[in-house]
Amino acid sequence: MRKLYTAALSSASVLCAPVAMAQSTTAQDAVAGEAAAQSGEIIVTAQRRSESLQRVPVSVTALSKDALSAQNLNDLTQISRAAPSLQVGVDNSFAVRGIGTLAFAGTIDSSVAIAIDDVNLGRPVLNSPLLNDLARVEVLNGPQGLLFGKNASAGLLNIVTARPKLGDYSSATNLELVSRDKPSESGSAFGVIARETLNIPVTANSALRLSGLYSYQEPATTHVGAYAPGTRHDLNATSFSFKGKYLAELTDQLTFYAIGDYNENHGIAGIFDNTYRQVDATSTNLPSLNAVGITPGSRNFLFGGEANQFRDIKTGGAQGQLSYRLASGIEISNLFAWRFYTQNQAVDGDYLPGNGLNTNASQSRYDQYSNELRVALPAENRLSGQVGLYWFKSKLDLARQLAGNSYLSDTAARGYPFCVGAVAVPGANPPTCARSNVAQVGSDRNYVQNTQSYAGFGQLTYKVVDGLQLIAGGRVTHDKIDLVLAQNQLNYYQALGGPRGTFSSSYANTDFSWKAGAQFQATPTIMFYGFYGRGYKGPGFNDSFPTATADVVVRPETSRTAEIGVKSSFLNRKLTINLSAFHTKFDNFQVQSFNAALATFQVQNAASVTSKGIEAMVIVAPFTGFTLTSSASLLSSKFDSFAGAQCYPTQTTYGCSATQATFDAAGLTLPAAPRFTSTMLARYEVPLEGTVKPFIQGNWYHRSSINYTVNQAPGATVGAIDVFGASIGAKLSNRLEISVFCKNCTNEINPTSIGVDSGDSNARNSRGQSTPKLSYTQQFGLDSVRSFGLNLGMNF
Repeated sequence: MRKLYTAALSSASVLCAPVAMAQSTTAQDAVAGEAAAQSGEIIVTAQRRSESLQRVPVSVTALSKDALSAQNLNDLTQISRAAPSLQVGVDNSFAVRGIGTLAFAGTIDSSVAIAIDDVNLGRPVLNSPLLNDLARVEVLNGPQGLLFGKNASAGLLNIVTARPKLGDYSSATNLELVSRDKPSESGSAFGVIARETLNIPVTANSALRLSGLYSYQEPATTHVGAYAPGTRHDLNATSFSFKGKYLAELTDQLTFYAIGDYNENHGIAGIFDNTYRQVDATSTNLPSLNAVGITPGSRNFLFGGEANQFRDIKTGGAQGQLSYRLASGIEISNLFAWRFYTQNQAVDGDYLPGNGLNTNASQSRYDQYSNELRVALPAENRLSGQVGLYWFKSKLDLARQLAGNSYLSDTAARGYPFCVGAVAVPGANPPTCARSNVAQVGSDRNYVQNTQSYAGFGQLTYKVVDGLQLIAGGRVTHDKIDLVLAQNQLNYYQALGGPRGTFSSSYANTDFSWKAGAQFQATPTIMFYGFYGRGYKGPGFNDSFPTATADVVVRPETSRTAEIGVKSSFLNRKLTINLSAFHTKFDNFQVQSFNAALATFQVQNAASVTSKGIEAMVIVAPFTGFTLTSSASLLSSKFDSFAGAQCYPTQTTYGCSATQATFDAAGLTLPAAPRFTSTMLARYEVPLEGTVKPFIQGNWYHRSSINYTVNQAPGATVGAIDVFGASIGAKLSNRLEISVFCKNCTNEINPTSIGVDSGDSNARNSRGQSTPKLSYTQQFGLDSVRSFGLNLGMNF
């Protein structure tokens, strides 16, 4: 039965996990974790210590390496199909329990943090590589900043890669071939992912682990029309990555663990696959749409654009950890890490022929350094836990430009009054151009943002009596940020975003976040827990100065969370049921709102939000070889107030009108926050004698209807969806496994986001008067359509 229970959990996406204490993840923890896993437990590091999922008093979805490969989940955006509390929005941003980053600026932190091998990533771009050589992925629900870096106000995606194994020489090869539907044309799009991992003993007490990945993916969308001479169009996504890990047990007490990696990603597939969903009958986009035969609609996979369309990202870094365990069992560890990325991208902003907004380009460089010193008390002590010091420093250097001619002809754009590329005659009167503009409408900004953060933290567990433990933790964080920004240094007929000039701003803040709770092990297989705490997300800036004297500081975001839960197993572990209920209130919520006078968005503390709900997970393992895992989330995530919400064009509700461009969104559901989400995974491994082990698997993802906009624009709603997947295959020996699979088998066409077209929203007539129109664009991902594939794994 214990082995049966292990099989059930290892193929599951597990929700609502608990904690006993929080300590560092070191070699000794890894050994303990492996031993526990062999005894039938799912091991997680949700509290920075290897421990059983069923004894961790927080809500977490844990996906093992086997669970990920069984469903062919290759990156974090696909994890949402197995984790009901996780949703993916615009530009592959994340939301947990309905709360995500509702602002698209590099000058603020993400509400959902990402950590890889205990290192918190300061910007989501750092996570561009595909998943490879994993131990597991954990989705931690609710604020997690107490133990994972300086920001995790809504949740955390914790990626744990496999550690080198001492004394083991092995090779693991995986090849995935896929063919996905292209709804707009006959034929299909091709994809391939190749992975290789080598584990190499170096000495009796050290080992090296090398892993590499190559991926090529063609999108389901199709480009139509011609390209302008001299432009670059990199539509297919290609990537490669390399990671090396070295583990040395220098003595029985001292361990050294180092990791280095380098990754490149190119192409816009899966990121900028944008098409027109619905267009106003008088839209300025219609002539260009008709010119290339594009009919807007929910199943429109055609897009145009003659300007540059490419995306290049390089990421990498190095980290080293020293851990020393004293004779008393106390463990001291220090982890230093450096991470970087460079990004160079450009897309045709109107995705159509003709220069509506041909330039949407940015180049950036980001470096972060962090150091974390931890002291962990022995887990078996009455008082256990950890304390530590954390330091973080980052620098972001970014340049961005938006520019276009609003579909003016070249002749009209060069002439007065637009004077785009005209021969300027300074001091001349109309109709002669007095200056030369680079575009009819546009903006540019170049900025450098520096961030420093210092923190002292601790979380302790005290065993009052057998089975009852009290948990308390706190974190003091001091943040210092500064920004120097030069904007609109180029000439535009109509400049967006604020005045020309160079501006600066700085801000410092000290905060105390905390958590208090208890857990009670009522029986060996039933555990209750509850806690209340305060979360914190650090400050940032708006990425432009709307006026020369504007206050562009975005103050810290805070939250208060209450959660209770139970984790239980019955019938000799044939049935596992985990339940949790939560209530979180966010204050000073960092959100993007629209300034109609300047025709630009601003990031500010403009809202308060309440998120509450119930989460459940059930695992049934009734007989040998068969497991059924189901997870669900019932959610209410709404604005308590948001006075700066932008009205959509033609909106007349909530006081919106031709003269009123914003409203209070109090009571409205947050974008991409479904009321109900559920996942189900069924797997049967045929218990045959011999080396051939056939298996069959099916999975089902259900999501209730959502709207992708704050203002609930009617055309941005997607109804309930049901996505099915299946695979069938066999383990031919301990060395070879082959399967065929389908993802989104019934071809449930679903966009990853829908937005109101900004060009039509800010349209003006020939006299310069505002004539807003309501049109919609949509974004598709690689899994927005049906795909079939072959997966081959070899182990030696």
